[in-house]
Amino acid sequence: MSVVQSAFVTFSCDGPECGKTATFAATQEDRQLAVTNNPWLNAMRFVKTGDGREVSYCSDECEINAVSAGAHNRLEPKRIVDAAGQAQVNLAAEAAKRAAQATAALKAGAGVQLS
Repeated sequence: MSVVQSAFVTFSCDGPECGKTATFAATQEDRQLAVTNNPWLNAMRFVKTGDGREVSYCSDECEINAVSAGAHNRLEPKRIVDAAGQAQVNLAAEAAKRAAQATAALKAGAGVQLS
């Protein structure tokens, strides 16, 4: 019994609501067959964002849709509060309530005491 080791290549469009993808063996013959069956592979473009992400698109339309959806914008870091107990949640809720009251008072022209 012989061992055959092969690699595969997958191209996918990262455009919103596109879903085009093509997978083929990493040989010249299979690549040509994939391009014949998926003509959009000839128009693939690859974009590297400022924060190092790499995205690919199958057409101008998909790239324009992704840009208008903000796909190239820098990703905001996730802000997750971990190990917050009920006392911390209550303090945060009270602080948010006081901030809202202070904002309303300022908009109404009243004085605000900062503590």
